[in-house]
Amino acid sequence: MSAAVLSLEWFKNNISRGNCDLSKRIGFTAGVSSSGSSWSSGKLIFTKVLYNQGNGYDSSSGIFTAPSAGVYVFYVSITSYSSNAISVDISLNGYSQVTARSNAGSGSGYRSSFSYSYQTGTNMAVLSLKRGDRVWIAYNSGTGYYSDYTQITTFSGFLI
Repeated sequence: MSAAVLSLEWFKNNISRGNCDLSKRIGFTAGVSSSGSSWSSGKLIFTKVLYNQGNGYDSSSGIFTAPSAGVYVFYVSITSYSSNAISVDISLNGYSQVTARSNAGSGSGYRSSFSYSYQTGTNMAVLSLKRGDRVWIAYNSGTGYYSDYTQITTFSGFLI
């Protein structure tokens, strides 16, 4: 995680000093437009594109393709559907890099029972990509994800 924090600090410092060529900026944020209560395989496709500078993210396939080589930061936020649990991977060219897990369900504790639902799991990866490398969110385990009228389950990435 410290590498990710340092990457974000570097990015913030260079943007504030004007050291970045704005014409070469690459970044995106996309969300799912509806809940998928039974999703349990394949790529998660984020069809609601909020930002796509450099046009690296394809909302029809759910895949980000690096328009240029460099170090990128990717972030996923997955909200489980109801009391389901869900786990997804940030995948680079078909290989899992990190996992985000959202556990839900019920249990008992001191003096009470409890239930928890619509939990959110997140993770971030700093990856060195070659031009044309592909990154997406892949199913790992569990069932279902949640979204609302504003984006809750999201996928983002940017070149640093």
